[in-house]
This record gives sequence, C-alpha cells and structure tokens, in this order.
Amino acid sequence: MSALTIANCFNHVAYFTADTAATYRFYTEVLGLKLVAAMRGDRDPETGAARPHLHTMFAMRSGQTITFFDIEGAESPKLDGLPIWARHLAMSVDSHDELMAWRQRLIDHAVEVTPVIDHASTWYSIYFPDPNGVLLELTYQARELDQDDAAAAARALDEWTRAHRQKMLAP
Repeated sequence: MSALTIANCFNHVAYFTADTAATYRFYTEVLGLKLVAAMRGDRDPETGAARPHLHTMFAMRSGQTITFFDIEGAESPKLDGLPIWARHLAMSVDSHDELMAWRQRLIDHAVEVTPVIDHASTWYSIYFPDPNGVLLELTYQARELDQDDAAAAARALDEWTRAHRQKMLAP
C-alpha cells in the first residue's frame, strides 16, 4: 500500500442559506462566481427523514466551489458567542491593485466592507459579509512564506500550547 498524500486543494466549503435567490444574486452578480451545479434532495442524508433541500454550487476561477444548502423549514443558526472573525472564508486575489478594485466594487454594490487590513506586511485583506452572515475575506499575499516563517510558527505554537497547558502529540 502506498503512503497517503496531502490533499492538493479543497473541493468545496458548505454553508446554510435561508434565501437561495439572495445568495445567487450575491455570488454571481457581485462576486462574479458561476453557478455550476444544483441538486435537489428530499431526504436528510443522516436520518433518511423527509427533509427537502436544495444544494447550490458557485465556482471560483480555480474550480473550487462555495456551496449552500437551503433546507425547507430550517432556521438560520444562532450565534454561539465566538467573534465573527473566528470563522471566515478567505479567497485570494492576484495583486494589491486587484484587492483595491474589489473593495470599490463591493462599495458600489452597497456591501459593507472593511478598510484594507495589513497582516504583518504578508497579507493585505478586506472583510465583508454575504447575505447569509458568512464572513468573507479577499486577500493578497505580498510575499512567499519561507523557512523563517515556519520556524516562527513552530515557536509560537510551542509557546501557546505550553502557556495553555495543551499537550502536543509526538510527530
């Protein structure tokens, strides 16, 4: 048996929507993604109970998709006390100029968007909500990460886990 390899990309991320029409308009008209698939289901895949739903898929240029489930009778999930920024989906853009153009496009479409946030001169990002309350990020990575970054990450991880008495598994 050959060794498993790390996945090369994500296929999709899935979120709930209570309004497929608003989701469609936002992801196609504002963000320019393409509706590539939709599947109707009548049963809950976990329990087999009747649970009509629509699963829509919107593709980025890479082919990776953001998908949504509109589940008949389901309510939007309640906030759980975590800060909204703790869960978000970040998508890459190719340049700082492109990031600025996206920010203006969002403003032109009356989407509330943050100023550009500088993350240690490595990433420059803007954040904005979709119609479902999903926080989205567009980010430009200004430089490649290197071994110094990996070493600093390992030190930060070690310091954090020790300070919080978390046990790391041996490699």
